[in-house]
Amino acid sequence: MDLRQLRYFVTVAETGSISAAASMLHVAQSAVSRQMRRLEEDVGGALFKRSIAGTALTDSGTMLLERARFILGEVESAANDVSVFNRGMRGTVRMAAPGSVGRALYVPTVQLFRAQYSHVHLELTETNTADVLQRLSAGMLDLGIVSDPGAHEHLSFMPLLREETVLLCPPGGPLTAGGPVPVAALRDLPIIIPAGLRRIFQERFGDLRPALQIDGVGATVQLTLAGLGYAVLPRSIVSTSGALEPLVAVPIEGFAISRMLATVKGRPASLAVRAFRAAIEAEVARGIEAGLFLAV
Repeated sequence: MDLRQLRYFVTVAETGSISAAASMLHVAQSAVSRQMRRLEEDVGGALFKRSIAGTALTDSGTMLLERARFILGEVESAANDVSVFNRGMRGTVRMAAPGSVGRALYVPTVQLFRAQYSHVHLELTETNTADVLQRLSAGMLDLGIVSDPGAHEHLSFMPLLREETVLLCPPGGPLTAGGPVPVAALRDLPIIIPAGLRRIFQERFGDLRPALQIDGVGATVQLTLAGLGYAVLPRSIVSTSGALEPLVAVPIEGFAISRMLATVKGRPASLAVRAFRAAIEAEVARGIEAGLFLAV
């Protein structure tokens, strides 16, 4: 079995006749017939039901057609990638991530990536996990970072990192001198929490009734400074946002977030997407080494 036979086979299957396939392929009809006989010999059975009206696939032929299309698609993708590589990496990468981890990863990753691949167009978004999952499923993204996503039939998830959460407190407050705050204590405190973290908390520990649920670091910090509650945020926010001063970040014991790298099952990634994914993973490794993230 070779690629020429597979191309001929797919063309015959799609046109419904050997003569039509030969015309489309610009080869003699006898050449197509000969290759189809050899292919059937290779697989050990009939692939077509032949009649005066043309050809129809057998069950074996239907099975091979799906595989043949995939193989030819991969070969074409590989050829395109090599061509692109030789001409200089080009293409578009579309990625979305929650704001905290996106803020921690995007800037250093883009700086290094653009220095090497200046012609790759990047479309990066900060958004919540639910939106990332929806946009991936709709084909609007190549990559996504999500938090505790659950099962999704058409998506694949690779563990990327874990991230601690912290309680932001005014300086000199009663919680700033006693070490980490147990996760169970959050139920007894007036907390300010984004929707995504509230969802994760409730999935793991049960109901939570915060003083305020709000998305957005700026407003969360201002509400905390105004004495309306204690903000619960991912630890990376503390390292990437200068707006948190003078608040004190107290670790929350037992409440780490799992971050996953999400892709669409069965969708081949372009060379540009694979290169940017490798750059993200390298930056995550640096973040773990520096103590910003926890290893999975």
